Amino acid sequence: MKKRILMCSLVAALAPAAALVATSSTAMAQVAPASRTVTPVINGFNVEEVARLEQGTELHFSLYGTQGGAVTINIDGANRRVQLTEVEPGQYSGNYVIGNRDRLRSDSRVTAEMRLGSQVATSTLGRSLVRADAPLGAPDRSGQLTTKDERIVASAPGVSPPPPPRATERPRVARYCTSCAIVEKVEIVQDPVSNPRPLASEVQARQRYRVTVRFNTSEATQAIEFDNNPGYRKGDPVRVNNGVLSLDKEPVAMP
Repeated sequence: MKKRILMCSLVAALAPAAALVATSSTAMAQVAPASRTVTPVINGFNVEEVARLEQGTELHFSLYGTQGGAVTINIDGANRRVQLTEVEPGQYSGNYVIGNRDRLRSDSRVTAEMRLGSQVATSTLGRSLVRADAPLGAPDRSGQLTTKDERIVASAPGVSPPPPPRATERPRVARYCTSCAIVEKVEIVQDPVSNPRPLASEVQARQRYRVTVRFNTSEATQAIEFDNNPGYRKGDPVRVNNGVLSLDKEPVAMP
């Protein structure tokens, strides 16, 4: 009889501890955050166009999108892929030097791939690799008489001496600027306030300014946020260097 009484007392003493353990496990299960999958997004994809696609020419690519991704570039006609490096949060950059075995054309398809975990985002370059104002190749003079002595050319039958060179001005070429952009819009971003009747100071503290710019050379857009009003207006010419926005006050440079 005494043994039964002792067992019942022991069970009654352990019951609160078991209930406490079960309650703690339930609370931890409720507090543990659910894993969230981030979907990669490519906001802009750009290349610095070159004059010619020849051996030794360097192509510079830049991409804007979700930070923390692995970005690679595939170029039709190239023998290898390009791995971009994240130089700033969400800003990727990389170069490709054309080799003697590459067969690139101005309209070669260029595709960017951003991988983040098991998610993949792709974007196709919507512009040529060669500048529109690039000079044409040297004219073919294989059918002309060539000699180092102009007197021989002048004395050759049926061949007129070459005309004297004319002094011409060097063509003016507009500045090619990959960091130049135009302010597309300026908007106020308001973070949610938990207080149903927030104070003016709380509203001001949660208010930010978002400036969206569009790059001149790629038509890609980028949004930059400020804690205070930066003073930019729609249509302002600006520059974006490593995520820092500044007003472009320099005139167009002429070589």
